[in-house]
Amino acid sequence: MSAPRLGLALGSGSARGWSHIGVIHALVERGLKPDVVTGASIGALVGAAYAGGTLEALEDWACTLTPRDVWRLVDTTFRGGGVMTGNRLMETIATYVGDPPIENLPIAFGAVATDLYTGEEIWIREGPVMSAVRASSGLPGLFTPTWYQDRWLVDGGVVNPLPVSMCRALGADVVIAVDLSRAVTRIAMRAQQAAKPESAPGPEASDEVTAILRKWAGLVDGLVESFRSKRSEPGLFEAMTGAVNIMQDRITRSRLAIDPADLVLRPDLADFQLMDFHRAREAIAVGRACVEHIAPELALVNAKLQSPA
Repeated sequence: MSAPRLGLALGSGSARGWSHIGVIHALVERGLKPDVVTGASIGALVGAAYAGGTLEALEDWACTLTPRDVWRLVDTTFRGGGVMTGNRLMETIATYVGDPPIENLPIAFGAVATDLYTGEEIWIREGPVMSAVRASSGLPGLFTPTWYQDRWLVDGGVVNPLPVSMCRALGADVVIAVDLSRAVTRIAMRAQQAAKPESAPGPEASDEVTAILRKWAGLVDGLVESFRSKRSEPGLFEAMTGAVNIMQDRITRSRLAIDPADLVLRPDLADFQLMDFHRAREAIAVGRACVEHIAPELALVNAKLQSPA
């Protein structure tokens, strides 16, 4: 009789994904160390870092990011199926988390991606870590698709934003899932309040950041919701990311109904926007607080892990 294996499924969610780091730290501190980790999009990045033992290095780097650093990592392209190649970003991340083969990681890991032409859900279980992360993180319209294992792949969140099913397939008996999809009603309410014609950029938009955003205005209109223009109608990327959020929220609900996790964590990150990667400290704190507030539920998970499989 072997002890049950704990799995951790990390959802997609762009900058909100830094909260995964806080969740992992809080779980490990409570003796809940995942034996299996799966992820979609940024969930794949954080999951790979944990599985490879480089989570602290990723955290240290993320916490140093400024808005200017984020925009410097944006490598624009006018060819392909997105406005960013993502190469500069992935190369930078690789200097902190490395790029070992997935099959050599000390903890079982898998990333989910989507075949652009067939819609097939692709589980990546071998090959270089950063190639898997890049393939899983190709948000349609923002990042160009990735040619990987003879397929054009895009974001895993298109078909499975919270890969609980993959976690169980890799041997997890008990699964904790971290859902970063936002309630659509809350998104709509906050967007409507922020869309007043007289509204202006908030105090976080420094002169330097505003100048950078103006430079981008001809390419991507309204790329960051928190730096909205004075127009009342949504910009290009606000519409795109809003649609993605709605899609992923609906898909996540459906997938969890079919493949339920033993425990689902939902950090409150409704005010985090697509490119708020410079807010890592805040997101990590929210992830940690989410775990700290559910002691009774964690006790039930611990009880399941104490029972022989």
